[in-house]
Amino acid sequence: MALDPERYVIGDDGLWVEKVGSWAREKLDIVADYVQITSAARRRFAHNNPAFIDVFSGPGRSLVRSDGAFIDGSPVAAFKQGLNSLQPFSTIHISDLEPSLLTAATERLEKLNAPVVATPGPAAQAIEQIVSSLNPHGLHFALLDPHNLGSLSFSIIKRLAKLKSVDILVHVSVLDLQRNTDLYSSELQEQFDEFAPGWRQHVSREQNLVAFRAALISYWSDLLEGVSMPRARHEQLIRGEANQRLYWLMLLSKHPLAHELWEKITSVARQPRMLF
Repeated sequence: MALDPERYVIGDDGLWVEKVGSWAREKLDIVADYVQITSAARRRFAHNNPAFIDVFSGPGRSLVRSDGAFIDGSPVAAFKQGLNSLQPFSTIHISDLEPSLLTAATERLEKLNAPVVATPGPAAQAIEQIVSSLNPHGLHFALLDPHNLGSLSFSIIKRLAKLKSVDILVHVSVLDLQRNTDLYSSELQEQFDEFAPGWRQHVSREQNLVAFRAALISYWSDLLEGVSMPRARHEQLIRGEANQRLYWLMLLSKHPLAHELWEKITSVARQPRMLF
């Protein structure tokens, strides 16, 4: 599959990079801060090989459209921060649907001597192999950072939830939810069925769009509770350069400590009410 030149170009190191908005820096800061603040807990689990998991890894490096700067992608940023924390990750598991992007991310991590394990996508299939290879008693950290809601299959979360100790940082696209509610909720589309399986039996379409979106997210949250991966009580809203709402970053975890640490690194007091 040929890469879209509007989204991907060859970078400063001769490998593919993804073009991103300046807001990507905020996401990377949150990922790095969470890697850092959880490192003391991860150190207690060091003998159980704690892993970082990114099944939408992209090429591992990005080009910021607005200023032309090259920045690390999430798996590279997480690995580097792990090295500078109390406990690095024992393995960095990455996956991507596009082989050339996965190859680029793998090469970048290998150049850093990272313990990278690459598994071809799609994510919902790759996660089975990845989770099966992990130490079931380790304290793992997964980032689910897809471009749209349809790619955020609940089966990925459900599979990760079988691990005893895993924190999941999820990108939930509010922009996609707002723009494509009518399309995704039609009988011919499966995006919402992947995101929140069973929603058609629990969420009525006989309500206005704002109420429907809120009800869909509420139902999805109930599904998370059902697999013992509750959301933290607030989400971090990422905005674009024109202050438009792009996506929420949500932490999912079984452990109260993870929720407490999340509050310490995100702007709880400044978070607006979740609007649809």
